[in-house]
Amino acid sequence: MKTAISLKKLILGSALMVLLSPNVLKAQENKALDVVFNSIKNNDYELLKPLLDDNVKINASIPVGMNDMVVPQVLQQIQRPESYTIIKTEKIGLNIRYATEYVYKDKKVNRNFEFNPEGKIVDLDILGDAKKVEAKASAVLSN
Repeated sequence: MKTAISLKKLILGSALMVLLSPNVLKAQENKALDVVFNSIKNNDYELLKPLLDDNVKINASIPVGMNDMVVPQVLQQIQRPESYTIIKTEKIGLNIRYATEYVYKDKKVNRNFEFNPEGKIVDLDILGDAKKVEAKASAVLSN
């Protein structure tokens, strides 16, 4: 009899874990995306830095490993968003890519952020609005 009760508890516990797991993952995803949003909104690289993989792709023309030089410059130049929405979540190999829509005073911009299984950003889509950084990065690359 005790075995039957223990088995029922195990099954019920397992079922609850399966049902709650997506919600727990969703909360973790939202927290990381909230950190990205808040770092952009408040021009706060130190908030974003722990989420960035050392080899994060910022732009195809910028070599990896330049986070500390490039990201603060970009954050200083881009417009401050008012809000964001997750449009789509897509699994790419072991990574997860989030398509988001950032809302600004005068426009809406789609931005993608790709996270590896460790929860680090490996693709940071924020450079497009910061032309001065692209020019500086190009000058660095040409030397």
